[in-house]
Parts: sequence; structure tokens; C-alpha cells
Amino acid sequence: MEPKFIAGLVVFGTFPLFYLLELVTGRLTRSRVPLKDFFFTIAGFSSQAIISGALLGSLLGFITSTFFLNSADILSNVPFLVAFLVLFFTNEFMHYWVHRKAHEWRWLWKIHRTHHSAEDLNIGVLYRYNIFWVILLPHTWTGAFAVHFGLGGPFMLAVLITYFINASTHTSYRWDLYLRNKFPSFIPAWKVIEKYITLPDTHHAHHAFGDSAHPNGNYAISVFFFDVLYGTAKIPNARQEYFGLPISSRLPWKEEIFWPILSQDLLPKLNEKIIES
Repeated sequence: MEPKFIAGLVVFGTFPLFYLLELVTGRLTRSRVPLKDFFFTIAGFSSQAIISGALLGSLLGFITSTFFLNSADILSNVPFLVAFLVLFFTNEFMHYWVHRKAHEWRWLWKIHRTHHSAEDLNIGVLYRYNIFWVILLPHTWTGAFAVHFGLGGPFMLAVLITYFINASTHTSYRWDLYLRNKFPSFIPAWKVIEKYITLPDTHHAHHAFGDSAHPNGNYAISVFFFDVLYGTAKIPNARQEYFGLPISSRLPWKEEIFWPILSQDLLPKLNEKIIES
């Protein structure tokens, strides 16, 4: 069984299970507009499969087979661990900067904003994004070349680790605070871990506003050390009360999903900007 197929089964099998768990426990209905949130999740999930998977995947497959035909499997002899570490940290580094610029550049923010307009944070937000956001994700591009050059296995492991961390930080369950409170003797260890790995504490703060929030920081998807290194880290060790954007309820759904193809000047006189922490 090919690594890509295994990864697909894990990803597309894990998310429905987490989603079902939060649904039956009532966590997905805490939002003011749960049906709209569900629609956004389906749109993002579909774009992941259709745009990045089928369309962009086919394009990159054509590019690699046409222009790099003689380079197929050329890196297959690279040790697995070396290839994994290079791919994992390269993707994480690129994602940090793409994500950071998505909060600093207005035009890019309007593509990324959809991921932040959810008024409650839960596993469904994992796939809540503008359909063009998937084109900007680093692993969408590096994956095709990694597989072509014979690094499919290391790449899939890197993607799976990133995926599980990403899912665990978007879930509504604050398992990190539970463990800190349940086992206080391990708090010194937590203080080290939270500086290197993204946890719900820091990513929930990224999606929040108000007290204990940090929407313009905590950009790393897995390797939180990049935030520490570049001065964008904030570790509140607290629950966040408000999620989303103050203008979430006024954003037109068509623009959120299809901008810049569909655009609407929502509030002409409003100098919309990303919330200051």
C-alpha cells in the first residue's frame, strides 16, 4: 500500500471521527450559526480534495513528469530520518511565514480571514477556509516534488505529524489545560514543551480576541519555536472567551469562500484591520 494512500485514509478517516465526537457532545452547536459553519467546513474540505488534490496535484504531476523526468527517485537513497527532518522543518518554516504574511498583507488576509471568522473554535474550523487558501499551503507544492524525487515516505510522515498537531490545536477540548491541572508536578516540563510545540493554549489564543488572545502572533502550525525565535509568541496558559472577528456576522459568505473572484465592499467607510492583541 502506497504511503500517499495510507496518509489519505488516516486524514480523511480521522477528521470525521473527531467531528462526530464534537457533534454528539454538543460542541459544534455552541456557535451562533452552526449550519453556516458546517457549510464552510464542507466547502474547505471539498476544496482540499478538488483544488489541491485533483487540479493542482495533476498540474504538479505534469510538471514533474515533463521537466524532471530523468530525476525520478533521484533522492530515494537519502536516509529516511534525514529526509523527514528536512521536509518537516522546511514545510513548517514556510508555513510560518505564509501564515504570518496572511495576517500582515491585506490582500492575503482577505483569503485567510475565513479561517478566523468562526465565532467558536472547534474541529470544524480545521477546514474552514477560502477555497484558494489551499493553493498557498507549502506542503501542497513540496509534496509533489518529494514524491517524484523518491521521498514519498518521509514526506507523508511529516504531513501526518503536522496534521495531528493541527487537529489537536483546533479541537474545542482544552486537553492541555486539563493535563496541566491534573498533573501539576509536570508543569516545569510543560513550560519547556510549550516553547517548542504548538498547543491548544497558543493556537486558541491565535483565534481569539479580548483577554488571553494573540491573533497577530502564534503563527506556527506545529513548531512553536519559530514564534519564539521571531518574537511573535504569546503563551497565556488560560482559556479564551471570545473567538472570531468583531465583524464576523457581517461578512458575506460568498466573499469569504470565493474572494477574490467574488468581492463585495462590505463597509466602505470602515478601515478594516486585523485585531490588535
